[in-house]
Amino acid sequence: MKQKWVKLLSGFGLLALSLAGCSKDKDEVSNEEELITTVSLRFQEVGSPTNTFVVTFRDIDGEGGNPPSIEEIILKPNANYSCSVELLNESVSPAEDITEEVQDEADVHEIYFSPAGANITINRVDLDSKNLPVGLSSTWQTGAASTGTVRVVLKHKPGTKAAGDPVTKGETDIDLNFTTKVQ
Repeated sequence: MKQKWVKLLSGFGLLALSLAGCSKDKDEVSNEEELITTVSLRFQEVGSPTNTFVVTFRDIDGEGGNPPSIEEIILKPNANYSCSVELLNESVSPAEDITEEVQDEADVHEIYFSPAGANITINRVDLDSKNLPVGLSSTWQTGAASTGTVRVVLKHKPGTKAAGDPVTKGETDIDLNFTTKVQ
């Protein structure tokens, strides 16, 4: 009789472990990060509606495969630009627009722009429901001719997004460096 109970309890233990494992897998899938293969920065020079252009990072096969392609940002000195960010997953057909998801979940996403060496001031202009920056829309003001980089980082910050958050806070969805020239 004792052996029956041991076997029965062991069976229930295995069942409980397998159910817990299924629940964990289910949770991991629901929290899975989106694949972002393409980041496009769409620029329009303020006061010059015909001067629009797109600068793109593309890595269709993701990390570890073929090297990505990344275009240079080339801006005029002493000019102002509006910039919008488009995020896509082009590994599927049709391409999945991740921009919409970031916009819909603006309260837990933030895009950072960090110029280094390039004479550019960047201000994020779109806000979430708490009046915190999102970064899908921004303004770029250039100064004198210079060369450097602009780092573009998308952070996912569920439950932690706050005013003045550093770029180090949250989970990184993308982290790119665009060579940037003001000429």
